[in-house]
Amino acid sequence: MAMYKKPVRICESRECLRSAANLALSMDKSADPCDDFYQYVCGNWGSDHPRPDSFESYDWFRDKQTKVYSIVRDFLNKNTTHHPKPVQQAKDMFNGCMDTATLDKRGLKPVMSALESLGLPPFPTFINATDDFDYSTYEFNWLDAVIKIKTQIGMDVLIGFDIFTDPRNSSLYRLVMGSPETTNPFPSTHNKRKRHNGRKDLGSLIKIIEESKKFVRHMDRRSDKSDDDEKRAQVHKIFYAELIKLFVIESDNVKKSKLSEVELDQNIILSSEEYYNRNDDIYELEVNNSTEIDDDDYDLSIPEYKIEEIQSHTDAVVENNNGTASPIWKKYLEGIFNVSKVALDFEKDKVLVADPDLKYMSLMAAYISKTPPVVLELYIWVKVVEVMAVHTTTELQALFQRAYEQSHSQATTPPRSLQCANAVNDMLGMAVSYGIADPYFFNVTKPKIIMMIDELKNSLAHLVGQAKWMDDNTKLATYRKIIEMKSLIGFPDWLLEEGKLEEYYDGIEIDPSKHLENMINIIQVKIRKALNRFREGNNFTWATDPTEVNAYHTFQENTITIPMVMLQHPFFDLGLNSLNYGSLGTVLGHEITHGFDNFGRKFDKNGNMLPWWSNDTIESFINKTQCFVDQYSTYYVSELDEHVDGKKTLGENIADNGGVREALAALRLHLKRRGPEPKLPGFEHMTSEQLFFLSYGNLWCGVYTKESLQLDLEDEHSPQQFRARGALQNIEDFAKAWHCKPDSAMNPRKRCIIF
Repeated sequence: MAMYKKPVRICESRECLRSAANLALSMDKSADPCDDFYQYVCGNWGSDHPRPDSFESYDWFRDKQTKVYSIVRDFLNKNTTHHPKPVQQAKDMFNGCMDTATLDKRGLKPVMSALESLGLPPFPTFINATDDFDYSTYEFNWLDAVIKIKTQIGMDVLIGFDIFTDPRNSSLYRLVMGSPETTNPFPSTHNKRKRHNGRKDLGSLIKIIEESKKFVRHMDRRSDKSDDDEKRAQVHKIFYAELIKLFVIESDNVKKSKLSEVELDQNIILSSEEYYNRNDDIYELEVNNSTEIDDDDYDLSIPEYKIEEIQSHTDAVVENNNGTASPIWKKYLEGIFNVSKVALDFEKDKVLVADPDLKYMSLMAAYISKTPPVVLELYIWVKVVEVMAVHTTTELQALFQRAYEQSHSQATTPPRSLQCANAVNDMLGMAVSYGIADPYFFNVTKPKIIMMIDELKNSLAHLVGQAKWMDDNTKLATYRKIIEMKSLIGFPDWLLEEGKLEEYYDGIEIDPSKHLENMINIIQVKIRKALNRFREGNNFTWATDPTEVNAYHTFQENTITIPMVMLQHPFFDLGLNSLNYGSLGTVLGHEITHGFDNFGRKFDKNGNMLPWWSNDTIESFINKTQCFVDQYSTYYVSELDEHVDGKKTLGENIADNGGVREALAALRLHLKRRGPEPKLPGFEHMTSEQLFFLSYGNLWCGVYTKESLQLDLEDEHSPQQFRARGALQNIEDFAKAWHCKPDSAMNPRKRCIIF
């Protein structure tokens, strides 16, 4: 008698069919998963997802962000009623951005008006300089200009300033100064990658001090005298000359000039050269004063100073460099807080300044003291105009685009509608989120995510319990931190409550005919609110907008933030739990693990930088991390003939590895409690664990240019193909699931494991 064979359950839902198709179209089944799993999972992804010209690299994250901007664009284009005022303002701002006819008609007037408000001339005074120009007679208050620029358009020029939570008391805010960080407060007109860094607080500042100084900003690269760099420098100089000339032509003052047209053009070219060289000088002050941070140093808190101590220190450096010292820092802070309701107490309100930043501030002050005022004005003028002018006329947008395309390989501007959707989303993200938020989120999606996070936390606690290198007291403290870790899921609970959105955006005014002024108004309102909160203390708010395709761990709040757009395809809602846990589950696990990686371990359960691991456990942890440093340093990018920096990428690599282990353990527990799941169409021969690993590998599929790969190697994350490879090489269960022979690429004898 024939044995009855139970029919195989196959998932035929829309979500399962979509996931099956995506996986199948991405895979290169001719590759051996035990030899090159990334090629096996992603080998054909590029063919199915050709890289748009406006992107230098393209992956699931960028694909999703582009779709989000399209959804935002479509919503902002709709005529809807009964929405809160900020949602209508978002629509008005979008319309103002799209109205290129009005932008062209207004010309440079919006920028000219802003320059006047900032105390800057319509074009640089340097243009009028001739051989007999007496520099000593020209006066320009650069400090007053820099203060106005910060308070009116939110931009750091020469001086960097921000407010962060106190590293040792996360409930309080502290003043932080250093080199410029917010160098462009306006939305990008290009598809810039928002690189996840897992940090949104002072913990971030501690870690990014050095990396930010190594990062080369657009149009700020120092020439190395190579042919490519010389060409790039020439492109930038021509761009700056053309930019300045447009403002010179627009100004009535030029008609009064005694210079001939040829002399005027010569002076414009000279001004462009002068700006470029001065910009290089300032940039070099930042880069050359970087020092390597030792990740093994437990105490990375930033030194604090009274403002007069900073002044005394910088004065000494200025005088040692044969400059003339002048009071800067107290005047700067007083000027910044003049737009707020807060009065600083310079006896109590100390300033956090990292050692490299103090060195920068000192040498910058010395450099400034010996720079002619007319040249300082030129430098500041171009810095400010460069970030504002691109948001005006079609002619200026074209000028910026030409320079961008000439200095970036295979890059074009995205459609105007997506640029404007990005701009509105960037400036009024919560209002946009209100418009596209799913009202059923609280009852359907959020409970699933809460359950997944709880399972991931339990998995991590179990892995910690198995760790032989941690002593019992440290384990107990770790359990407490896991329990105390908060989750911000989807969008704020208050977002859909009546009146809350209006309260959040109180003070913002939008005029559909004034695009640049709209952005400036939003910036000014946000700055005043941030300054006014200085005495109130940390309110533990969201680390990002719900429309950002990313996720964050905030060290000083012991919180993970998961925006609503991450809770959708291709990261979630994939039909099977094995796929959901392999994708979103590993992302959430990554964020949870950040609380205990090489920097997360420095912050306790309350988000304070206080010792909470025993010295023996710290030493054991550091010894175990060397394995990851060595492993990832072997990964070779053939296109660039360079290796991954295993030390720079250590924290993210630990988070990747921990995230996959936690998610796999959570999936097993989930299936044990709820029973086996159905099969995926076309993948009936695969187990749930194999599908989990496929989903994780597929998460990192993408296509790249050589230039974008170079940026990846400068980043603190490993390039995406190695994020998939590295974590899976370290999991014995992966080798078992795919029957990999010992010593094959994906089944090495030595594995790196922390949790």
